[in-house]
This record gives sequence, structure tokens and C-alpha cells, in this order.
Amino acid sequence: MMQEHNWSGPSGESDEDPEVPSTGLLIIRTWHEPGHPQGFRARITYGQNAGRGPNIVSTADPAEVLKVVKRWLAAQPGVTGRN
Repeated sequence: MMQEHNWSGPSGESDEDPEVPSTGLLIIRTWHEPGHPQGFRARITYGQNAGRGPNIVSTADPAEVLKVVKRWLAAQPGVTGRN
């Protein structure tokens, strides 16, 4: 159950002003819900630019957390060898 909001594409594919430096922030919050069949929960909050609000992904699947982190890292300016 993953909710995805506005993934940013690789550098050079957006309408961002090239003179405004890009910044990145990714926060992962995890917790366990006792009594729930799959107690793992995670909320990932991320953003690419200071001028835009954060994006939020919620999931109960640890593999989805890794997928979100990988996509976020690949979208960071200066990252080479994008998958």
C-alpha cells in the first residue's frame, strides 16, 4: 500500500531555475503497531527543492522503503550511473 506523490525526474528534465541550487531532504520514520498482522509501518517524507512542499509516502512494506530511497537518491543532482 504505497502512496506516491510527484516524483521528480532526473536533473535536466525539470523546469527548475538552474541558478537556484537544488537541495534534498529525506526522512524515514518507522514504527511497529502491536496487534496488527504486519506491524511494520514507515512514513517517508522527502523533497527536492526548498520552494516546494514535501512529498509523503506511507507503506507497510520494507521493500517499498528501499525502492523510494533508491529513486530519491537517483534524482539527486550530481548522481552518476542512474538506474
